[in-house]
Amino acid sequence: MTGHLFYFVKPLVPRASQIALRRLRAQHQMKKYSDIWPIDQRAATLPPGWPGWPDGKKFALVLQHDVDTLQGHDRVRHLMAIEEELGVRSTFFIVPKRYPVSKELLKEISARGFGLGVHGLKHDGKLFRSHNIFQKKATEVNAYLRAWNTRGFSSPSMHHQLDWMHHLHIDYSTSTFDTDPFEPQPDGACTIFPFAVHHVPKQHVFVELPYTLVQDFTLFVILKKKDIELWTRKLAWIAGAGGMALLNTHPDYMYFGHGGKPGREEYPVDLYREFILHAKSTYENEYWNPLHSEVAEYIRTREKGIAMTTRKKKTVWIDLDNSPHVPFFKPIIQELQKRGYPVTITIRDCSQTQQLADLHAVPYTKIGKHYGKNKIVKVLGTLFRATQLLPHAMKAKPALAVSHGSRALLLASKIMGIPSLGIGDYEHAQGFFLSEWLMVPEVIPRNIFPLPPERIFTYPGIKEDVYVPRFIPDPAILTELGIPKGHFLTVIRPPAVAAHYHNPEADVLFDTAVKYLAHKGNVTMIVLPRYASQSHEIMSKYPALVASRQIIIPKRAHDGLNLMWFSDFVISGGGTMNREAAALGVPVYSIFRGKIGAVDRFLSKEGRLVLLEKPEDIKTKLKVVKRTIPASPARAEDKTLDSIVGTIVKLIEKTG
Repeated sequence: MTGHLFYFVKPLVPRASQIALRRLRAQHQMKKYSDIWPIDQRAATLPPGWPGWPDGKKFALVLQHDVDTLQGHDRVRHLMAIEEELGVRSTFFIVPKRYPVSKELLKEISARGFGLGVHGLKHDGKLFRSHNIFQKKATEVNAYLRAWNTRGFSSPSMHHQLDWMHHLHIDYSTSTFDTDPFEPQPDGACTIFPFAVHHVPKQHVFVELPYTLVQDFTLFVILKKKDIELWTRKLAWIAGAGGMALLNTHPDYMYFGHGGKPGREEYPVDLYREFILHAKSTYENEYWNPLHSEVAEYIRTREKGIAMTTRKKKTVWIDLDNSPHVPFFKPIIQELQKRGYPVTITIRDCSQTQQLADLHAVPYTKIGKHYGKNKIVKVLGTLFRATQLLPHAMKAKPALAVSHGSRALLLASKIMGIPSLGIGDYEHAQGFFLSEWLMVPEVIPRNIFPLPPERIFTYPGIKEDVYVPRFIPDPAILTELGIPKGHFLTVIRPPAVAAHYHNPEADVLFDTAVKYLAHKGNVTMIVLPRYASQSHEIMSKYPALVASRQIIIPKRAHDGLNLMWFSDFVISGGGTMNREAAALGVPVYSIFRGKIGAVDRFLSKEGRLVLLEKPEDIKTKLKVVKRTIPASPARAEDKTLDSIVGTIVKLIEKTG
């Protein structure tokens, strides 16, 4: 049952049967839309010219209460008292013609500093039945807007036709969501940011504030959850993306403990209280808690051009030529965009880089590919890709080119006369001399590079500190991959056989580790090949292990952090995954046999990384033990991200 059909059938079906049917449908929807709910990565895309939140806050926490019934109406004062105690503010949306509305309550809501809005008209599903009906009913809605002295509207059941809503005398609305397949009209706005809705003929603009956290009725009544994990997990993701966490709850379904037991469609208000306390303690001083009207005023002011700089800022060009660059650059891109810098992104088709960019909703232009492990072909391929990048550079006209070791970008920049910043964390890599400036972790000595000291910058920590603290675990991965309960779980990254630094000793260590773990029998190995050819080689070499699912090679690209988080230990032949595991606090063993870099030596000295140097080390150093997995990674300051972005901004402003 979707849309208006739901309201036609609803009176004919007993309430208990309605709930049972919605629960059955919800189970189907959860499986069908698991890739976009509760988190749709695309929704984190920053709006063009996004200026960030007021006073430098990282995200906004907006609280809303739709009051659907008389029971909810009579509980508003209880909820206001709780929020006053917690020190937060919210906006209440009242239905004008479904139940008797107390004028005293309306005055009290405003007098106590809360927001007030109109929630449809009768909450009967008929308001959006047709444009003609809506236009007629809009006259009544506007009368209530005037009488209640408000410019806010919330649509019942999130029915929405944003173009029609210009008939309403409103400044703001919550009638959509970022992603919610459980709603009667499930087409979402696909954004966690408020946005302006323009109507040129009427010269009218209102601001739409999509709700971005699952509604309480869905969470506790339909899905029958007993905790707030879905709220806190998505809140962490929204906070990391700098978006708007808008939670729409209903006093109608909150049990305040006033006699008796919670009803079948109620949940303890303490769960709401727990969420607010979690937000306040976890993100102290990091968020803005405005009323809907204040968000609308901020966005409308921005639309008028008052809050935005009139000076066009220079463009930054970022090239992603390998899969680890996607999670690393995503927060950097977002932070540059928050500061008003346009970013143009190119990508090389190599080692699931494109699939990861799609997974992380990073927009890009695909140019060029990987040319295999033959050194002569690789050099020619790099030269060819550099020429392929030239038309993009001529069109984008960037003031600064940035990459993490993309030689093709550095060559193209040289040809075009574009200043470039090369970021690196492995001092034995080749091509540093091509960039105008270089940036490396502080643990790498600057005097080892063939560049003048004034052209070398450093950043604190390791590059993985840029994005690992923003990671949100998703346990659904274990079910999707069919990981047996009780088994030890390890993620294994084979050596980079096509890399110039590859040492065949790493292949021996990989083979020894696989056979050693296979012999134990109760270890599931998630193997992440770098190329399709490597995947075929592993399946051909270990057919019995693949058939018995002791070796699992995922069929699609997954978030490597998520795979490692739920593993007991990690074995990797590459630097990035080793350092990611170390940053997560997961035991990690390196089978990399090239020249050991300063970062890995630093992590090894700290006991966060174990170097396996010969086959005998597999038996003596590798510990197959169960790991106690926390709810989420430890939060850290953004000093690494701030340092890198600060240097990029400094250099781009330095360019001519």
